[in-house]
Amino acid sequence: MKFHHIGKPVPLAQIKDDPAIKYSSLYDMYSLDQLNELGIPVELHAFGPNSSLDARIQAESHVAFVTDDIQRDLAGQEIIMDLYQPFAGYQCAMILLKGVPVELIQTTLSEAEIWGDGPFKDSILYPENN
Repeated sequence: MKFHHIGKPVPLAQIKDDPAIKYSSLYDMYSLDQLNELGIPVELHAFGPNSSLDARIQAESHVAFVTDDIQRDLAGQEIIMDLYQPFAGYQCAMILLKGVPVELIQTTLSEAEIWGDGPFKDSILYPENN
């Protein structure tokens, strides 16, 4: 597996005025990709009252890894977000690994495509941003 990003829940007030924020009606979730001096991708997430995501995802930071066989890596794990494809070429799920939320990703997209504007076209995660 290869490290991909860190996800961190934050209060909506912390990110709501940023023009780069994305909203997902699917999960009543706001997301903002943050650049930093170390080049480590960090996604900030805020959740509305109607979010259906597991409470641990809404309250705890997670780390995400890219795998070449997501089905294999999900086998026997405690899944807290079912496997789905938020946009073409990218599928993900979340598990609890020794009590820590971990996102598993399998993708054919480059990092530039994932962190750029392209992959959200025809997205079920961010349809409002198309």
